[in-house]
This record gives sequence, structure tokens and C-alpha cells, in this order.
Amino acid sequence: MALPSSSKLMNARLPLLICLGLGAAGLGIWLATGLLAGEAPAPVVAPRPAAAATLAEPRWFSSMPEAGAARPGPGMLSAKKAPVYGRNGRVIELGGLSIAQYIGTRIAAARSGDARAAYEVYQAESVCAANEDPVADYNDPAELAAFQAERKELSALCAGISPAQVQERLGFLNLAARSGNKAAQIDVYMEGPYGRSVDLTQNPDDPIVKQWKDDALAYLKQAGDQCDHFALALLSTVYDAGQITERDLRTSMAYSIAAAIPRKKPVTQEQLRDRFGEELSADDFAGALALGEQLGKQACPARP
Repeated sequence: MALPSSSKLMNARLPLLICLGLGAAGLGIWLATGLLAGEAPAPVVAPRPAAAATLAEPRWFSSMPEAGAARPGPGMLSAKKAPVYGRNGRVIELGGLSIAQYIGTRIAAARSGDARAAYEVYQAESVCAANEDPVADYNDPAELAAFQAERKELSALCAGISPAQVQERLGFLNLAARSGNKAAQIDVYMEGPYGRSVDLTQNPDDPIVKQWKDDALAYLKQAGDQCDHFALALLSTVYDAGQITERDLRTSMAYSIAAAIPRKKPVTQEQLRDRFGEELSADDFAGALALGEQLGKQACPARP
């Protein structure tokens, strides 16, 4: 599926968050931490991976708001001066402060190991990181003009923030992830090893990339075990794509089943057969069904 014009703006800010051939995604529509206005209705079945070097995402992210919709993209300000959105799509309540002022009230605590302050600093610095991402091509000059106006406004908001501060956000993010913050754990995967667009097929022996792959997979599993449907869906896609771990379609299908539990929108065997049936034997398909039920109970023990 080609990128829709409304997704190009997201692509401009989130180069690592491009679906494998399925369109760019804004994370604000899925986050359960105060941002979700309504979940997309697509079933929790991972897409077939395409040959690409960007990180994989579940396909329901292609259900993006149309251009001009009320919800702004990551790092954007709405026409009504709504709260700023970070690179991951989560809202950041700056309370009228600039990014530098906001960080200044939290940086000491963050550097002393306060996980909450560290994540807040990461979020704020991610606004400035998103604002430096490449500009996508626009078919509509009005959309481009709006984007440029928003970028100019955010550049003023980021005044005084250095490139070193933008890059240090990854250290604060990892501190928050180690503390068990599931939002941060998901963001570690979404940011990638360097916090920018990177070809994961190049330099596979890079120690930073190798460590990130191990950490990202472990953090997604930790977040999934907190009954986070997005983390579970990402795990399905990760095992399907084979980018950060060996491809395992049986496990991918199992996580698709588990991801449906917190959404309360179970996938049918017909949907699963349409997606996975051609590549899985009858025994592996049955095994994936059983593993999916097991993973779902492990992740969401309180759910029926």
C-alpha cells in the first residue's frame, strides 16, 4: 500500500516508524496513556513483511486521521494551541514553558536517576528531535505551508536546546525503560539504536545495534506482559519481519492472538488462516493457537 498523503507528515517526523510497505504511522492514535480517542477497528493480525530496513509496525496504524483532522501529528501544535506532542505521539503538558525551561525543572532529578523525570526529559527533547527530521514531499502546497508554519513555531519552542541534548534523550529513555515504564519500553524499539533512521541490514555486527536488538525485544516482552496490546502486536510483527530476531511465524501468529485480548476484539481462525495458513503446517498452526492462548493468559491474567 502506498503512503497516503495524510501519512507523509508522519513520515517526515518519524523515519523509524514507517510500516513495512504499509504506510507511516502516528503513535498518538494508539497510546492508552491518555491519548487514545478510539481504537482503529482493524484485526490484530501482523502484516506480511516486505524488504525494507525500517522498523515494522502492526498494520492497523495505516488507519490515520485525514489531513486537517483534529489530532495533530507528533511534535505538532494544533491551531488551537493544544498541548505539544512528542515524537512518539504522546502529549506533553509544558504548562506554558519552553522546552528548555521544562527540561530545566527536571534535569537534576533525571540525572540523579529519577525514572519519571527521565522520561519527561526524554519526551521534551524528542519534540526537538522530531522537528529536525527530514521534510516529506507534499502534493498539497497548503499542507506543506501548514507543516512549515508548525515547524517554525516548534523551532522557537526548542530555542536553546543543543544537538547534544537531543541525542541524550536516548539515555534518559533507557533509564525509564529499565525502571519498568512500559511506554518507555515500547519507545526504545520505536526510536531504534541511534534515534534516527538506520538500515538494520547494514553493519549487523555493530555492538550498539546488537545490544539494542536484545534490549528492544526484551522490553517489548516486558511491556506485553503488562497486557499492553500495542507491545504484543509489535512482538507479532517483530517475529514476522525477522529484523531484530530470527523470523518465527508460529510465534508471530501466537502474539497476534495475544494482542487481541486487551483490545477485546479477538481474531477468528478464518482471519488467522488467511494470514498465516499458507506458511504454517496444520501442526504448527494448531501449536500457534495454543501458544497464543498461553501468551494471552500470561500477559493479561485478569482478562477472561
